[in-house]
Amino acid sequence: MLKADKSRELSKKYEQYYPGGHSNLRVPSDVTDYRLFIKRAEGSHLTDVDGNEYIEFNGSLGPNILGHSNPEFANVIADFILTNGTEIGSNMLFTPMDIEVAELLRKYVPCAEEVKFTSSGTEAVKMAYRIMRAYTGKPRILRLEGHYGGWADDILGGWMKPDEEGRPCVSFEDRGLSPQEDPYQTHGRAPNAADGIFMIPYNDFDALEETFEKWHDEIAGVHFEGVNWDNNGLYPKPGYLERMRELCTKYDVVMSMDEIITGFRFGLGGAQELLGVIPDICTLGKAMGNMIPTACVAGKKEIMDVTRNGYVLCPGTYPGYGLGQMAVKTCIEMLARDDGAIYKRVRKLQEKLMNGMVELSDKYDIPLTITESQGVFSTLFGIPGGIRRLYTKEDLKDFDNGIVTVFQQYMQQNGIFIMYGGRWYMTAAHTDEDIHAALVAIDKSFASMKKNNMKFVME
Repeated sequence: MLKADKSRELSKKYEQYYPGGHSNLRVPSDVTDYRLFIKRAEGSHLTDVDGNEYIEFNGSLGPNILGHSNPEFANVIADFILTNGTEIGSNMLFTPMDIEVAELLRKYVPCAEEVKFTSSGTEAVKMAYRIMRAYTGKPRILRLEGHYGGWADDILGGWMKPDEEGRPCVSFEDRGLSPQEDPYQTHGRAPNAADGIFMIPYNDFDALEETFEKWHDEIAGVHFEGVNWDNNGLYPKPGYLERMRELCTKYDVVMSMDEIITGFRFGLGGAQELLGVIPDICTLGKAMGNMIPTACVAGKKEIMDVTRNGYVLCPGTYPGYGLGQMAVKTCIEMLARDDGAIYKRVRKLQEKLMNGMVELSDKYDIPLTITESQGVFSTLFGIPGGIRRLYTKEDLKDFDNGIVTVFQQYMQQNGIFIMYGGRWYMTAAHTDEDIHAALVAIDKSFASMKKNNMKFVME
């Protein structure tokens, strides 16, 4: 049984000041009746204020790629703060490091000829929207159902609702669904947020062809996740992105790949290198800076050049700030070292963990599918099949998120902290000992789940 007295006390105080928490996306992330307050984070381990220790597979929701307090990374960052501060001038003063960062991105990211930095993934996606509209002179951005791009009014959620002329428009109206049924519904959205958006079903070739053929004169760009990790790791069907690439080229539509999660987690070239489809522009963030907030749009010169000379404004105080640039430079150099040795080691550990989990699910007759990519995987309970790729929301229809929550509760009681929704992130700090401990915890958790009919019982 975990100790929780201090966390309970702090939770009561926290609730007085922070309504809904720091990031209040309505997906259940707390699996206890109190919030977890961390006192120390090192490598793959967390220690809370009550002295409980956890092995962490939460990945700080994705940015954590090297591990907490990685000595090499931390020393570089600390030295930079001591000698330069954190911000130098935001387009008034610069450092030679700005050039080095751009050259690294151009070297490893297939579409990156020019780059424009911002501070967060949401800002990067908003910037991409503005760039696409300015470059083409067309008004609408095409989105794919289920693909996440941040919390801005015209990016977050929505549902397909064709207008009277058959345009694949989107609606943000409140349909009266619960937060569990539609976690992206929000009040306070701008009344005209849907005006510049089209939406089509993901992996539907017919919808893709028809939309481009009929409405290409209105479509400035299409923005999508290379692999839909914000929807349990759904992959594009074979040929889907290739056809999208052809249609974008044919109809002067900018192809924009969201690599906020996949960039520098899948590998140095991200999802576009893995999938072999090169977008016109992409958005990058999270792992690129190893937990130091930074993001960017990178892409072809002819498109990115619309931001020159004030034609398209992308202002801000922190774009390209010194600490962020140093984080990107250091992180990429560490990931690239020895021909990407970090990725290879993490891959072996991830496969050991996933294979072990599938064996244990078979042992306890718990239906489980694992969708996976380099550095990230999802445990989809209720769907049998083991490690495999899924493609559509129909493939997820038997997914039981309730079992995931129960599993997360048991795992936390057994010293393993994972992300809500069943997503796991690997880091360079994970060890063979961590994987062994995780599999022991999974064995105990599955046994308790079967004993208690998949319900959580305080033990």
